[in-house]
Amino acid sequence: MTHIRSASVPSVFSMAAFSGIISAAFVSISFADENTQNMTSVKLSPITSLAHPISNANVSVVDDTFITNTQAKDLREVFNKSAEIQVGGSSQIAQKLYIRGFEDRMFRIRIDGITQGGNLFHHQGNLLFDPFLVKNIEIEKGLANVEYGAGALAGGINITTKNAFDLLGANRSYGAHFTFGGQSNRGIGTSLATYGKIKEKLGLVASYSFDDVPYYRAGNGDKVPSSPAKNHNALFKLTFLPKENHSFNVNYHFNNVGAVAPYGANVILSPNPQLYDNTLLSHSTSAQYDYALGENFHAHINAYYANKNLKLLPQGALQAQDSHEGAMDLNLVNLGSDVILRNYFGGAKHSIKYGFNYQLILTKAKDLDDHALLSNNTGHEKGAIYGGFIGANFNLLESLNLELGSRYDSFIYEDKVGKTHNTQGFSPYATLFFAPTNELSFKLTQNYNTRGATPMDASLLGNPHIIIKPLKAEGMHNTEFDIDYDNSLFSAHIGLYHQYLKNFINSYANEGNHTGSGHSHDDSFRQNMDSHIRVLGYEANVGLDFDFLDVHLGIAQNFPTYNGKTITDT
Repeated sequence: MTHIRSASVPSVFSMAAFSGIISAAFVSISFADENTQNMTSVKLSPITSLAHPISNANVSVVDDTFITNTQAKDLREVFNKSAEIQVGGSSQIAQKLYIRGFEDRMFRIRIDGITQGGNLFHHQGNLLFDPFLVKNIEIEKGLANVEYGAGALAGGINITTKNAFDLLGANRSYGAHFTFGGQSNRGIGTSLATYGKIKEKLGLVASYSFDDVPYYRAGNGDKVPSSPAKNHNALFKLTFLPKENHSFNVNYHFNNVGAVAPYGANVILSPNPQLYDNTLLSHSTSAQYDYALGENFHAHINAYYANKNLKLLPQGALQAQDSHEGAMDLNLVNLGSDVILRNYFGGAKHSIKYGFNYQLILTKAKDLDDHALLSNNTGHEKGAIYGGFIGANFNLLESLNLELGSRYDSFIYEDKVGKTHNTQGFSPYATLFFAPTNELSFKLTQNYNTRGATPMDASLLGNPHIIIKPLKAEGMHNTEFDIDYDNSLFSAHIGLYHQYLKNFINSYANEGNHTGSGHSHDDSFRQNMDSHIRVLGYEANVGLDFDFLDVHLGIAQNFPTYNGKTITDT
């Protein structure tokens, strides 16, 4: 969550969000060494099987079929099927996800196992990916899988891309996919992917995509000054299957996003804002090993590294009254590892999962002047997270499932003046799932998520006047009840939830002003909020799924309040 704003009139959070979409198949160009007549698409259902019921009631899934059929190119198009998920910001660099009223920074985000922790700039999005080769996206609302690491305060977002064997299918050795498109806003977009088997059990995917929007026009025909954008994306994925039950994956993602945008691109408050040249450069990589011992044991080991750099340069003379809205050169580094183990036992296939996670977050503001380094400001911060988890899944009856467990995480945060904040806590959960028939299911969830103190927004590191008070861990209580019906042709979902967020760390608190060092400035604080944030909400959707046509309608509404007043997350 970036900003908490009070609203005297109904905000976007106290109004219903309605979503409807009809998708059909479009034509794309692909080449392979055999025909594709035997390829099939499988629809994910809330109930996988009656004997071992698994519920996706609190998970919104976007698969590759939907992305291909709708030709989705950005966050807004990828998630326009789900009413409870909104996208804010016009240009790609400013787009943020808002899920049940909370922005994506309240969620733990992973792309091919690469955790997207930290925060470069609060006026821009933190979720950067190209939909071109996405295999599936899972939005875990309220309760996220505990095995994928700490920080899932409001849930989790997991994105997986395709490997060579996903694209080739059986009895194929190589292939290619090419798209080219033009837009009415004078933009163009193109993408190319090649994939194949280097050896029988060694596959490689290499892809590149490019989008260029030189400008677009307003309704009166005038050019919009803040519309130019240019994006380059690349993906390399190497998959090795040395023998049965073993697999290795190495992923590399590259993103270069250039845009012209105001400083506050997601909350433009002036009709003629100062414009900035934005350049975002991102490199990230991960390596994963999976091993399965029959049906009784599975091991997953993951290591990742990500480096993002953002440069903002004002066009012309700086008009901002705030000197901290000048040129910036910001860096964010994430690295970490996960070890996840699962054992299955008993005739009903009960399971237990356990393991540990480690994450290091580094932020830095480069090229700071002497004023920015006042008050012992170093211009950089560091956060380390050590955590472990255990969870159990019990199939009590053929139609009844109980899942419970917890994480424990320790957060060590060294702030910009060298002060260390130690925070820690448990994140317990319990779910009860009942499926009286193959089509109908009910799910009750109760969980508490802990997120300790971590490095703040990197764009604030150049402000020496921000005072960081002693920090406590944030905590989110979540209670949810879901009903799902799905007979493969018709589906329906209803979800009711109550969330209670305490000790939220606000990095943008301002109170009074101070005169010192020959000038006056606002008193700014990073501190825990005194009162809790409460959210009540519901979501509902229905859908018809034919072989040639999908029709989905949804509605979602939530009511976040702070001290009895409606608020909005920007």
